[in-house]
Amino acid sequence: MNTKEQIINKLIEENGYTRYLEIGYQYGDCYNKISCEHKKACDPEVEADGVHKMTSDQFFKQNEAIFDIVFIDGLHHADQVRKDIINASKWLSTNGAIVLHDLIPPTKEAQIVPRQTKHWTGDAWRAMVGFRKKYPEVVAYTHNFDYGVGVIFPAGKVFTRRFVDETTTYEDFVKNQEILLGIVRNK
Repeated sequence: MNTKEQIINKLIEENGYTRYLEIGYQYGDCYNKISCEHKKACDPEVEADGVHKMTSDQFFKQNEAIFDIVFIDGLHHADQVRKDIINASKWLSTNGAIVLHDLIPPTKEAQIVPRQTKHWTGDAWRAMVGFRKKYPEVVAYTHNFDYGVGVIFPAGKVFTRRFVDETTTYEDFVKNQEILLGIVRNK
């Protein structure tokens, strides 16, 4: 497994998921590679078949559907990623999964908010690090490829606590990312 699409499709196949939501459609590169019976997406900049042209906050305010898997790859600000995880947990099936992208910035500049580089991950890593600290009982890990692909299995939990890590420096994150992100091999 070397891409986010492969991880998502593997989770769909292994768990029999039929309902997929993608936050941050952009060009549809990921969305169009996902094999799932029912697919939706939201992106404030895009109008396309199956895509709601709105922010994720707006989408979740009007949503009434339950999803088996939610892929978060929208606004790469830690606090927005946190909100997306919380909102996704409210609309996720009991055995569902939340997948996150861009958790491993390739450079210090790539994680600076606001965006300053072409290849930008933002500080999404802070949301996953904080999540793993606040919810150690929840299965949450990260694949070390494709700029970091995280997976969270809430097991029916709805998250409410603030969990963005604002204390870890980027340098400490780089030194300790295996532990902080729960890096896994061949999962």
